[in-house]
Parts: sequence; C-alpha cells; structure tokens
Amino acid sequence: MNKRLFLFISIFCLPFLLSAETVLLYTISDADVVDEEQFGDLIESAVMNEFFDAGHIVFNASVIGNAPEVGLDHYKESASIQMAKAGGASFLLEVNLIYSDMKGYNLPGYAKFRLIDVYTGDMLEEGTVNIDKKWIDDGDLKDGLTAMGMSMAGYALTFL
Repeated sequence: MNKRLFLFISIFCLPFLLSAETVLLYTISDADVVDEEQFGDLIESAVMNEFFDAGHIVFNASVIGNAPEVGLDHYKESASIQMAKAGGASFLLEVNLIYSDMKGYNLPGYAKFRLIDVYTGDMLEEGTVNIDKKWIDDGDLKDGLTAMGMSMAGYALTFL
C-alpha cells in the first residue's frame, strides 16, 4: 500500500516539478520574400530548436518589411507584445534580421535581438549577432546561418 501511495504522489506531483517558459520568436526582416524563405528560416529554425532543446515552449511569427512600433490605434503596446500576450507567451524574443550583399548573396549579415518579459514589458537583454565570415568564404551558408541562430538563442537562454 505504501508503494502505491508513493507512486501515486510521485506521478501526481511530477508536472509541478517541471517548468517550461513559453516564448514567442518574432522575426522582423527587411528582405524580400525569396531571401526570407531561403535564409531567414534557417536562423528561425536554429533559434527554435535551441529553445525547445532547453525545455521551453516556443512558437514564431514573422514580419517582412517595417514592423509597426505601436499596435492598433487603441493599444499602446507594440504588435509583437500584443501577439505574445494573445499566444500566452511569458517571453518575447524579437529578432531583426538585417540583410546585406555578401559575395553575391543577399544574406542576413547580422541580427539585432531583444528578450522581453511579456507581463512586465521589461527588456531583459538585447544584443547583436553577426554571421561569421568563414562560413561565407567556405560557401557553407546553411551552417553559418544555423550557427548564427544557435548563438543568439544560447545567449538569450541564459536570461530565462
């Protein structure tokens, strides 16, 4: 009987011991649709994989072109904060991909990012990640952009 009671209590309490934060990855890109589909997705996938592997729930949204600083007229919050709240996210990782011409490719040369606590609106951290030129020189753009996303996610994860 004691073993069953212990097993029941252990199974019942297990979900309370696990903790996962919900994060919205909101990507803003100044590239055209073709470049975004080709290169931006690699960065997004790498970021999402890192958050998922760290045990967090992550979902994404993307904006091509200029993202509005403020949401709808009657809201004072940005569109990204509104979307994060609507999706139930605790944190928002806002990534701005800046494209430039590199050896004939229109690549995200660097990305600016901000990690925001959705409930308080406080910015926890911001930073910039550059693509390493060695990946471009070697012609391995896929691994270079993936490494860029992993680096950004790894840094942001230290604040959760």
